[in-house]
Amino acid sequence: MTGSLDRLFRPRSVALIGASTDPKKIGGRPLHFLRKHGFEGEIWPVNPHAAEIDGYRSYPDIDSLPGVPDMAVVLVGPQQAVSATASLARKGCGAAIVLAGGFLETDETGGDRQRELVKSAGDMRLLGPNTIGLLNVTDGITLSASGALDIEDLHAGGVAVISQSGGILGSLLSRAVARGIGLSKLAATGNEADIDVSDVMAFLARDDATSVVALYLETIRNPTAFRNAASQLKKAGKKLVVYKVGRSEIGAEAAASHTGALAGEDRVFDAFFCQCGAIRVDRYDDLIDLPAGLAMMTGPNGKRLAVLTHTGGAAGLVTDACGMAGFDTPVPSLETAARLGDLLQDHGFSPDRNPVDLTLAGLDPEIVYRAIMTLSASGEYDAIIPVVGSSSVGRPYMVADPVIRAAATEDIPIVVYTSPHAPGIVARLNREGVPAFDTPEACATVLARSLPVEPPGSGRSPALVTPGHPPAASGQLNEFDAKRVFAEFGIPPVREIAVGSSAGAIDAATRFGNQVVVKILSRDLLHKSEIGGVRTSVAPQDAAEMCDEIARSAERHGVSTDEGFLIQEQVSDVTEMILGFRRDPALGATVLIGVGGTMTEFYEDVALCVLPATETDIRTMITSLKMYPLLDGYRGSAPANIDALVQAVARFAHMCQSFGDRLVDAEINPLFVNDGEIPVKAGDGILILSE
Repeated sequence: MTGSLDRLFRPRSVALIGASTDPKKIGGRPLHFLRKHGFEGEIWPVNPHAAEIDGYRSYPDIDSLPGVPDMAVVLVGPQQAVSATASLARKGCGAAIVLAGGFLETDETGGDRQRELVKSAGDMRLLGPNTIGLLNVTDGITLSASGALDIEDLHAGGVAVISQSGGILGSLLSRAVARGIGLSKLAATGNEADIDVSDVMAFLARDDATSVVALYLETIRNPTAFRNAASQLKKAGKKLVVYKVGRSEIGAEAAASHTGALAGEDRVFDAFFCQCGAIRVDRYDDLIDLPAGLAMMTGPNGKRLAVLTHTGGAAGLVTDACGMAGFDTPVPSLETAARLGDLLQDHGFSPDRNPVDLTLAGLDPEIVYRAIMTLSASGEYDAIIPVVGSSSVGRPYMVADPVIRAAATEDIPIVVYTSPHAPGIVARLNREGVPAFDTPEACATVLARSLPVEPPGSGRSPALVTPGHPPAASGQLNEFDAKRVFAEFGIPPVREIAVGSSAGAIDAATRFGNQVVVKILSRDLLHKSEIGGVRTSVAPQDAAEMCDEIARSAERHGVSTDEGFLIQEQVSDVTEMILGFRRDPALGATVLIGVGGTMTEFYEDVALCVLPATETDIRTMITSLKMYPLLDGYRGSAPANIDALVQAVARFAHMCQSFGDRLVDAEINPLFVNDGEIPVKAGDGILILSE
């Protein structure tokens, strides 16, 4: 289905199908919530056994409604929900929320019922089934029967929340309210029979009240739609913060190649979120704290922090956490230290330190305010962290008031760390637009994640070599044939000659210098070294003998040498990398690059991206590797040709997409990279194609 979600989130008329006369029952709650939060539109309860509900006329059926509702909350059971949805669609209703379970989440019978539900809806948009509904805090509209969304002290703000779990949505709402965090829209997508997280993201990209989206994710049903929606959020200047469950590798399927073992499901999701510009968080608390901080402040321009405190221990905690996140706490200049010293004349005060400890100030709010203003005006810091110590609990105004006062006029980011359990102070500061957190890690995370990011390269697709026709062959190709295919797509192999037997080995080897590599050729082997099928540093005159040795080793392992041997030039002064393909069950075709050679799985230094990939995606992959300094000229060595490497990855990715579903596995390991005339070469390769 397609269509705007405006009528769902901002209805002027709401039909309640199966409304109850008892506001304490599930069927009675939506009407109660709508009245409580001041909904000013039309409310049309549907109940054949009541003429009136809570002062509103009740209608016996959907056909009797006085008009076409913008949206409907379907409160009946699963089987009745199907017929109710069909009636609403015929009426021309814009959208419906189906709260009931008993659909795809249960069994195949439920799956059939869900498919029937979608069919009955026609062009009408559906949220659910198996959802607790949605909440539009901006406009005071609660469209749910769940008590989880009936919370007092709702505060409108810039954070929107989307969750595939109804229970988690309620959890995040309660946490946000307790912290005084302002919310805009909340939606639980449930089974996502029609509307999924991507649809809600795209709606929020156009929502003026939303500046940051917090997303609780279990799976992605449509990666292309998700990527497009994330792009819309990014273009609108809105941040997307994601917490996805399933970080463990349990159940991840590994292919026979190195790539399959390395490209675990969670790594692929990490790469995908990075490509989408989403911020993935590891801690559940960060799913509400980080969006709150991002919504309330502009990010720091750099990494110089000033910490202002009345308690040394707490200041040490937050300084350490921020230091681990890459921030510095430089001491004030002589001029700034002098100005701080003028604020506090007491013996023992040291204004030339950072953290700036105001313990001797006697907890004076005016001194706190003036200290913040002095640090802000100095131009020496990119953010300020005032610390609330235990002494402030009984006098919450002591730090809160001066911070709120300073934040009203200063552009520098101010983030408050509350060391004691002081939920009242945290809530008050957040309500006033000052990010406040009760863990030092949250302060560090918010500041680090709000730093400006300069992506490498551009977002364009790299230029590609026009490929020849993909081969009609199927199954696993031997190394020589696999590299011929890679060459067609613009990735040349090392110089090499295939020989049918050891008889031709010496003649071939003499063409490649003083040392060569000798390998078995076999489409039955993915890892030749495991059976002694590779010999390096072989003198040309010994090439035939090495072929015979390999043949004897292969025979012991039950491997045939009928396809012959491969004689290769031995390459030196290169960096060995791996370039591989994996088809992720959730996100599709994925490319991996990292440390290559026989130690690939030992180091596990790899990066991934989900196809299609832009130049920015590929450069980000390469520069994110721990081994990147080796490519960039480590300790005076010649830097590799990074542009050529980017091209090679792009060509490999293009090859993978060209094969489509025929591609089972593809890998180049090692991929030799240097700064030579041919800067990127395939040293070995795997290619498996289905028919």
